Amino acid sequence: MQLNKQTIWLVTMLTFMVVLSAYYVATGPAEQAGDSIAEGELKTTDNKIDLNIKPVDQPATDQKEKESMSNKIEDSYFVAYQLQRSTLRGKMTEEYVEVLSNPKASKEEIKEAEKKLNELSQMEKQENVVEELIRKQGYRDAVVIKNGGQVDVIVQSDKLSKSQAVQLVTLVGQHMNVSANQISVAYVN
Repeated sequence: MQLNKQTIWLVTMLTFMVVLSAYYVATGPAEQAGDSIAEGELKTTDNKIDLNIKPVDQPATDQKEKESMSNKIEDSYFVAYQLQRSTLRGKMTEEYVEVLSNPKASKEEIKEAEKKLNELSQMEKQENVVEELIRKQGYRDAVVIKNGGQVDVIVQSDKLSKSQAVQLVTLVGQHMNVSANQISVAYVN
């Protein structure tokens, strides 16, 4: 697969643009973040996200307002996971594209990079499909992260019964071709 440097550069820049756009949509302008719902810190370290949300200065008096604020905070939890996953995948894609565009790369290296890009693309498609299937089962939101042979599933729900967890494990196992002992399920209220 022969790609010219302009094409590689364009794809890389478009990837960065998409990631930055998603980040901006998820976080909004910095001035408004501190003034609106809650002041929070988002720290990313080595494939982990620590979301530290501080309480709102003036509590909402209306129940509808409280629910709206709670939903926005919960949504940002899932957006943060999905954004982190996209960022990591973008970095991996860049590495493989660099190998493909390197004129000094051997045929074996190019073939391996193409294989890894295809696997990465398949994995992303699987994760997106499974997330959508989980949402169709009535969960407000979900994030599925496949890392090696392990799959982590986090759903947005008030509670999660054992039978619901079993259903999720079965669904993920069928669509991602992994055994039940390689799947972890958690929920966030």
